[in-house]
Amino acid sequence: MSMSSSASAAAEDTGTRGTEAGTGLRVALDVGNEVLARGLADALGQLAEVAGVTCRGGGPQAQPPWGGESADVVIITSARAARLRDDPHPAGCPRPKILVLLDEAEVARSSAAALPADGFLLQMDLTVDALRDALARMARGEIPMPARLTRDLLSRAGSPVHDVMPRLVRLTAREKETLTLLAEGLSNKQIARRLAISDHGVKRLVTSVLLKLGAPNRTAAVVTAIGVGIIGHPRDSQPA
Repeated sequence: MSMSSSASAAAEDTGTRGTEAGTGLRVALDVGNEVLARGLADALGQLAEVAGVTCRGGGPQAQPPWGGESADVVIITSARAARLRDDPHPAGCPRPKILVLLDEAEVARSSAAALPADGFLLQMDLTVDALRDALARMARGEIPMPARLTRDLLSRAGSPVHDVMPRLVRLTAREKETLTLLAEGLSNKQIARRLAISDHGVKRLVTSVLLKLGAPNRTAAVVTAIGVGIIGHPRDSQPA
């Protein structure tokens, strides 16, 4: 089943306006809900940094974000994003940033951290400003995330994690430094400045850390590392 003509028309109009205004982000919507898609398309159309918006089909077999038309960012619901865990990104193809929309129940369960996402937004908090901020933070290498979800994840990080043992994870000194800075909430550019290395070097370190910890994203890596004692909790390093 494809997205309704009204939602598609809104996205098409947005794309036309953005493209005429100049270059910018290409955003794809994979939300499976006409009302939500229409609202997102209208909101994104107000952002100068967005060049175009497309809506994807709503069926259960909808293509993954890296299939079909090219996009810089995919905005997707958590239910639809869950399938990405079993459908890895094909090698050699540009991977779009994934912005996952959450509802309150998903935040309460803290299940979002397991999703291969680059950022999270609460559906109830969707505004033009919230979308602008999330897109800007992802472009800087940060992970936008609802404060409540961040607090819940960090509060659980003190509990033992039994499926990943510290003695089985071999991180280099540089990888541990990177992980500690990730726990402080630094972006790739900030980490690069702190370690006096290139942005590309930071990306390689972050990728290596995620692979070694079996984490789908930076937040999950930090939570796992704190849980198994690889790094300390950020609050422990704060001055009294």
